[in-house]
Parts: sequence; structure tokens; C-alpha cells
Amino acid sequence: MFHDFLNNFPNIPLAIGIVVIAGVIGAGMVWLARRFIDNRMLKAHNDLIGFTYQMVGVVYAVMLAFAVFIVWEQFDTTSTAVEQEAHALVSLYDLGRALPPDASASLKHDVVQYAHVVVNDEWGKMALARASDASANALTQLTRFEREFAPTTERDAVLYDQAVGHIEDLNSFRRLRLQASRGQVPYPMWVLLIGGGLFMIGFTALFGADNARLHMILTALLAAALGFTLFIIFALDTPYTGSFKITPDPFSNALSIFQANP
Repeated sequence: MFHDFLNNFPNIPLAIGIVVIAGVIGAGMVWLARRFIDNRMLKAHNDLIGFTYQMVGVVYAVMLAFAVFIVWEQFDTTSTAVEQEAHALVSLYDLGRALPPDASASLKHDVVQYAHVVVNDEWGKMALARASDASANALTQLTRFEREFAPTTERDAVLYDQAVGHIEDLNSFRRLRLQASRGQVPYPMWVLLIGGGLFMIGFTALFGADNARLHMILTALLAAALGFTLFIIFALDTPYTGSFKITPDPFSNALSIFQANP
């Protein structure tokens, strides 16, 4: 359900919505604090509130930075793996050209079929955090080369070893793609990130300030900044959805190469 929503909602409107909502929440917390708590009492305890705010802020900043690092590293790794998987397909197709006619036709057909299924079926399902049975079957069909081809010359044996290596790479890269589609930030971590953000904004609202309007504006800006940071984590943790998603272009380019050089 979560991935369905993100898959049908562009990132830019979503980011604006999160930032605006966060800002409204920040201003609302200041309004509630000043309405129900004596501002003179809060002002008298600014030192204590500030000390607690600093301690909580350090912990939350570390947690936020850790989450950003995890999702960015995973996004970059996944993008690289997609490129490498497509490159392995092209290399496998090139090896197929050098094999005996029967084995060549079979291997090249299976390579093209796998690329088609990834682009036309699996990519859309990964945006919903699902795997494609058709893609798994196409990859299984590719592995039949390992079982059915029997090298008869030293040259064919070298080509066979290289092809088997590329097929094993395809299995590894596909597993990485599917793992990334499910996200790397667990739900308890999301609870901590969102809850910690609300806690930080709430503490900001507890500072005693003479200028209520300035207090609201500054708290709203802080809340908006935290909201935007959470959105970045959000977007990077779902790498196949939204406006900044990883696309199947490397596989589409591979198919163009196969078509241009059969």
C-alpha cells in the first residue's frame, strides 16, 4: 500500500506537501504551548529546556545522519548494480555470438527474453516491492546453458566459463535489485525518526520567547527542514518510485544493442 501510494505520487508535490505539513505542525505546537502553558514559567526555565534540547538534538542528529547514509549508500549501490547487470547481459550476448550455431541461438534468445521481462514486467513490480515470477523463470531459462552446453574445444571451454560467470553475476545483481525494492529503513526506525522529529519540534515550542510570531516562524522553519530531510530518506529508501527513481534504461539500451547487432 505504501509503495502503491509513492508509485502514483510525484516526488516534488510530495516533498512540498511534507514540508508544508511539517511547518504547520511546528507553528501549531508553538501556538498550543503558548496557549496552555504560562510563557513566563517557560522563560524562567529556558536554561533547563535548552540543555535537554541539546542532548536530545545530538542523539537525533546522529540517528538522522545514520539513516541518510544508509539509504544513500543503498541507492548508489543499487544504481551501480543495475548498470552492471545490464553490462553482464551485453557481455553474455557477445559471448553467444562466438559459440557454435545451436548454442549461440539459444543463449542469445534467452538473454533477450530476460532483458524484455525485466523492462516490461519486473520493473513495474519492483516499484510495488514485489518480484516478478516471469523474470525468475527467464533467469532460470538462462541457466540451462550451464547444463546443456558441453564444450568440445578449448576455445568453447573458455567461452563456457566466462558465460557461466556472467550468469552467476546476473543472479547476484537481481537479488540486490529486489532487496533494494523493499527498502532498507525498518518500520521501527521510521517510528524513531518521525517520533524524534516531533519530539524536537515540541521541545522548540517549549522555549519561552517574548515574540510569539518569531517563535512560530523559527519553529516552523525547523520543522520544515526536518520534514524535508525525512522526505529525502523516504525517496531514497524506495529507489524505484517517484520522480527520482532508478529506471530500466540500462536494460533498454542493452535491447537496442541486441537489435542493432543481432
